[in-house]
Amino acid sequence: MHWLFGDQLGPHFLASGDGGPGRDTPLLMIEARSVFRRRRFHRAKAHLVLSAMRHRAVELGDRVTYVRADTYREGLARAMGERPVTVHHPTSYAALNLMRSLPQVTVGPARGFLVPMDDFAAWADGHGGKRLRQEDFYRWVRRGHDLLMDADAPAGGRWNYDHENRRPPPREAPTLPVPAPYRPREDDIDDEVRHDLDRWERDGDVSFVGRDGPRLFPATRAEGLRALKRFVEHRLDMFGPYEDAILTADPVMSHSLISAPLNLGLLDPAECVERAEAAWRGGLAPLNSVEGFVRQIAGWREYVWQLYWYFGERYRRSNVLRHTASLPDWWNDLDADAVGARCLRTVIEQVRDTAGRTTSRG
Repeated sequence: MHWLFGDQLGPHFLASGDGGPGRDTPLLMIEARSVFRRRRFHRAKAHLVLSAMRHRAVELGDRVTYVRADTYREGLARAMGERPVTVHHPTSYAALNLMRSLPQVTVGPARGFLVPMDDFAAWADGHGGKRLRQEDFYRWVRRGHDLLMDADAPAGGRWNYDHENRRPPPREAPTLPVPAPYRPREDDIDDEVRHDLDRWERDGDVSFVGRDGPRLFPATRAEGLRALKRFVEHRLDMFGPYEDAILTADPVMSHSLISAPLNLGLLDPAECVERAEAAWRGGLAPLNSVEGFVRQIAGWREYVWQLYWYFGERYRRSNVLRHTASLPDWWNDLDADAVGARCLRTVIEQVRDTAGRTTSRG
């Protein structure tokens, strides 16, 4: 049997070969409530993750054994006993350490990223573990995957379009003049998840931050593809110039909003960057916008993931920059009038009430 985590929900996690399950291999999914007790989730995130898992289980039908348990260990024991299980490399050290503590589990290579971990380690080791600049890594990925390349040269003759992509937001309007992003429609599974979250909170079993509803992000492969299509065809052209800009009344602007389906494994990063490049080559989006989008996925997303595993668990305590200064006084006083305090106050208010603020704009 092959175990699918809640961030391994797309078809590329079922492809055979390289540690993947065979075509008819039975599948296991475990919904462990203890995940929500280890650290407080935003309720909208908890709802999205559970909705995505339950939707995927319905799609897989009789092929999957779906277990609702208090812990992963309990769920595995109930479903499998001591029988062997395979799993793709998880996305956190906590999950990996758990997998390694279970003798029956065999961990295969990671999926859902462009660069295999061994390839990144070889690239980083080639630099002596020093000067691991994101820009150098990004160019290496572009060459290796033939992304936005014209033969051996970067498309348009430049690797970087940051100068064009740092425009301030327009002052004449409170929001960016772009079509609205894709928003999914909820169904009975979403209702079921919300009722379960209500019950867990009433029982005092878990506690969440914020509120959810209606669901803002894709929970299925089909919804993820619709969100990607909507962005590429209607919003990508204005993404680049304002990708670093912020508007208080516009928390979405022209961003893709596909981080959630990417991180749930519903979308493959390769298909996202390839569609963006196709839009540029087809004259549907300017190069600076496409390069900025490709950089976010093939550059920053890959880079942060790879560094997390390359430096190991010690990285969180390394403090290489030797930052020791205390936080500013206004950090604990959100009523302060300092610019930083106002920004922080706005962000916190929007995070706590994300669903209400965002859906009110459609």
